[in-house]
Amino acid sequence: MTTASQTIRKLAGQSLCQAFSIWGVAIVAAMLVGQAASASPVVLYDSITGNTASAADTADSSQYLADKFLTDAFSYDLNSVVLELANSPVGVAVDLYSDNSGVPGSSLGSFSNPGSLVAGPNTFTASGLPTLTSNSAYWIVLRGVASGAADWQFTDGSGTVSPNWQTLSSAIRTSLGGAWNTSSSQPYMMTINTNSSAAVPEIDPASFGSALSLVLGTLSLLGRRRRQG
Repeated sequence: MTTASQTIRKLAGQSLCQAFSIWGVAIVAAMLVGQAASASPVVLYDSITGNTASAADTADSSQYLADKFLTDAFSYDLNSVVLELANSPVGVAVDLYSDNSGVPGSSLGSFSNPGSLVAGPNTFTASGLPTLTSNSAYWIVLRGVASGAADWQFTDGSGTVSPNWQTLSSAIRTSLGGAWNTSSSQPYMMTINTNSSAAVPEIDPASFGSALSLVLGTLSLLGRRRRQG
């Protein structure tokens, strides 16, 4: 006849086994979700969608144009930046700059130009640029190379950016080595595309295998103890 203590032990073992089953499934599911999310693109900044161009400023070898963007609590890998240009330029470059007290600081590297530049949206691909760190400010800078020039469109006075925690800050430097003049109402039109692999850490296969083995081993041990009890 089953004693009260044996009954309690069996019930406790069953509850513990169920708890570990749920815990194990949760861990595996979280790992798989994290792994899937790590490949998801994130539009970190967008001042093109829903906005109307007001006019354009010209970037050349002495006059640089810049638009500011922020990161939130995560870090991101740059994928590309799309600039809305008013002409079909040649001889231009797009750079990533750090922030220096509200104006562009130093260059962190350059994007790769598309095969040809057109009037309208142009996609510049990130290549070898550093990971964007969390809670930081950066600038996209457009400049001319040699005699090249480009007209970068900016929004009208009602222009907005998304997501809504982003900033409405642009800057222009009219001479090499000169001061940056900033504006907080008419951002240049651009979209920044990132890869969220830095925002959601990828699951290491070895770690995943170890965690799965631990879960299965624990469930097997609890199952044996239940049968013995």
